[in-house]
Amino acid sequence: MRRFLRVPLIAAAVWAMGTLEPATAMACGGFFCNRAQPVNQAAEGIIFADNGDGTTTAVIQIQYQGPAQNFSWLLPISSVPKSDSDIGVASNVALQRLQSATNPQYTLTTRIEGSCREADDDGGCGVKSGSSRTFAGRGPSAVDPSNTGVVVEATGVVGAFQWSVISLDQTLVDPASLAVQWLKDNGYDVPSSAPALLGPYLKAGLHLLALRLTKGADTGSIRPIMLTYAGAQPSIPVKLTAVAANDDMGVLTWVLGKSRAVPINYLSLELNEARLDWLNGAFNYNAVVSEAANDAGGQGFVTEFAGDTKSLAGAVWTSRDQSDWSALKQAVDLLGERQLIQEAQRLFGAWDGFWDATRAAVTLPGGISFDAFKVCLTCYTIQLSPTDYLEQLEKLVIEPVRRVQHLVDAHPEITRLYTTLSADEMTLDPLFGFNPGLQYVNNVHVAERVIECNPIVDLSDAPWHVELPQGGAVAGKGSNWPTELAALPPNRVITRSAESGEGKVIEDNAEAIQSELARLEASRSAAADAGGGCTTGRARARGVWLAVTALAAALLVRRRRRA
Repeated sequence: MRRFLRVPLIAAAVWAMGTLEPATAMACGGFFCNRAQPVNQAAEGIIFADNGDGTTTAVIQIQYQGPAQNFSWLLPISSVPKSDSDIGVASNVALQRLQSATNPQYTLTTRIEGSCREADDDGGCGVKSGSSRTFAGRGPSAVDPSNTGVVVEATGVVGAFQWSVISLDQTLVDPASLAVQWLKDNGYDVPSSAPALLGPYLKAGLHLLALRLTKGADTGSIRPIMLTYAGAQPSIPVKLTAVAANDDMGVLTWVLGKSRAVPINYLSLELNEARLDWLNGAFNYNAVVSEAANDAGGQGFVTEFAGDTKSLAGAVWTSRDQSDWSALKQAVDLLGERQLIQEAQRLFGAWDGFWDATRAAVTLPGGISFDAFKVCLTCYTIQLSPTDYLEQLEKLVIEPVRRVQHLVDAHPEITRLYTTLSADEMTLDPLFGFNPGLQYVNNVHVAERVIECNPIVDLSDAPWHVELPQGGAVAGKGSNWPTELAALPPNRVITRSAESGEGKVIEDNAEAIQSELARLEASRSAAADAGGGCTTGRARARGVWLAVTALAAALLVRRRRRA
């Protein structure tokens, strides 16, 4: 971590404690479970949507590994769900498709200059001029008589979840301890660290949403939750997540609104593209993001995409999905009971809620378990109302996917932000705002590799240089990305963003990166000349020019501006 960033970040953490008020939209809580059966919260996917009426809708993906009876999930929220439309289930399929449609892509085109020595196997390279590859880098309020001070604001069942919203008397000295006692009394597994973690949220006046699986449900029924509640500034309470976080846990966030979203109390990171291995599909992307976040004191986001939601029309709920669902409904009178289930499984069996919908609609012979039926759909005589089955499928499988597509379509712009966090870095809850003055961010990045052929070298051994979209070039040879580049900063620019203006530059490594790239290419060209002239005349001239550029750039002082 950069030492000079630590003090400003500590100050930001103190400032953020004052922002946890009921007007702040909170999402993505922490898992509390039996300590003997730790959960594995490998990643978090969250969609925030500013509805423009003082409310936020959040779709929160839940990652869990462990026994179903130990699953419990807590989320501080600013208002109590008032109707079924305020709380529901979404679909992992929807988030997976949104992720796929907005993934960063790194495309490398190749152009060959000159002629390389002929080889029977094409020099082992197999790369032709102009080729390209593309790669992709979750009832009325009542005081609980058994726990004075705890108010049960609402309860219900959604999908396979049983949920309750509680609030605490703000005059109490230690509301968190009472909340934890209520959770334990009601069957939630809570670690000893819970009071300290929950205290700041409860003292700020937030309610607590608690979820657990209904009796008989298994972990396969865990799916994203969709909530609408008061608040217009999305926030992720990662301090709760720290209870079960892996090292460098990915946090992927989409923010929907009228303009581009920015992190308010975390830093904005622009990656140094020279650190990405363009030759091998930017396979090291995640590692570079982790380094970039650490370089920013452990608290920064990369904006991977920002643009118009029109580009995502049909990305989550597709025309093929609509056609398949319509065909299934039309065929219901032509299919027998078991055939209907088989056809539904063929079309939607991999979607969230399929088996929950089937379990709710089918009646099995006595003594036959549903697990046995799942193994052999044609082995037993069943009772099934086709109409009821289609209703269950629409409610639990189809509508949760369509709901996410409608959420995207209802907002003009979307921003995707990504970072990785370890438990010791989860000391500050990220806040997001909107900045209408910032430009879109394309998730498609294209670089060109120029292979500098010579009659005395094979294509696989010829030197090359890759022209980066950010400017500058990386020089190398063969199929390996230069290892020397690992010494370069992972961030090109670090900025503290705001809801207006361009933001304040904290660290600008652009000139230092270009200088070092120029020095490395000049060094490579000089070595190639000394080794037998295995570069073209154009490459040698380029090397001389870059050597001069590197010498001039070396005289520049690397600019750093502190926050």
